[in-house]
Amino acid sequence: MSDLRAVSPPAWSGDGRRIAFATADAVWTVRGQAGAEPHRLTAMTGVDRVAWSPDGGAVTVLAGGRLLTVDLDDPSPRPLVPSRGVQCFAWPPVGARGGFGRAGRLSGPVYASAAGGRTAVWALRDAERPFRIGSLPSGIAARSLIWLAGDAGVAVTAAGGGDADRIVFLRPDARAASRIERLPAGGRDPVPSPAGRFIAYLEDAGGGESRVAAVRAGGAGRRVLTPPGHYTGLAWSPSDTLVAFARQDGEWADLEIADVLTGQRLHVGDYRPEMAASDAPLVIVWAPGGTRLAFGTDTGETAGFVWLATLERR
Repeated sequence: MSDLRAVSPPAWSGDGRRIAFATADAVWTVRGQAGAEPHRLTAMTGVDRVAWSPDGGAVTVLAGGRLLTVDLDDPSPRPLVPSRGVQCFAWPPVGARGGFGRAGRLSGPVYASAAGGRTAVWALRDAERPFRIGSLPSGIAARSLIWLAGDAGVAVTAAGGGDADRIVFLRPDARAASRIERLPAGGRDPVPSPAGRFIAYLEDAGGGESRVAAVRAGGAGRRVLTPPGHYTGLAWSPSDTLVAFARQDGEWADLEIADVLTGQRLHVGDYRPEMAASDAPLVIVWAPGGTRLAFGTDTGETAGFVWLATLERR
């Protein structure tokens, strides 16, 4: 996308026209097309994640455990929530109709923060203090927070407390209890599909290698999608049945897509990452239209370029 080295994963705007990312000293936006010039939104250091607000008028930034917002027409970052120690966050999808129980309609993202040895998940209400919508079991930490399609709620991926990672599903209906789903033994890095029907994850294949596998929510219908290898970057398409991932092989990385219903795989392309000697995982993000993939190295010191792949029907 540009010659800037990103220290955060890329984030698509809701209309699929722009991408936001952070470098070591600033937050940038760029149109999602080859040759577009990036625009520096604001100067900032220590950014871990960025995301667009649903209306596309601001970029939300997670930096040093603080959740900030930067309007496109005002480069001054402002605190979005009072909490510190924020671990992950997610805006509700465009068109979500309601909030969480008595939290009412939401005015901001849902986020997870740690305090007193436990992780709680919070929602924002208009002109009110954050409202806790759930907690994770003691001893496990949140890795990511994902809004499910429609009004299905949120899914928090968590690690720790056993031989497999797990997902905590929080429903909007206050009368519905949260559900904890553990992956099969040795499973890690779970990613629920947009509608919550499937869970893609990495399973131990021995010898330091893994396989990409998928299972229906509830644990039935496990399907292995790849041979053993070194995989990273699991990401679901908006269609809810296609999962993209990268296979790292020496100095090269291959991007592939697999259909969880048929098991068929499509080779998207291969490239040589600029951080070939690093073990940093690759992060892949689908554009809302489902025909483009933005990807790059994960957050931190292993800064790398943001790449763009476009799928074409032939």
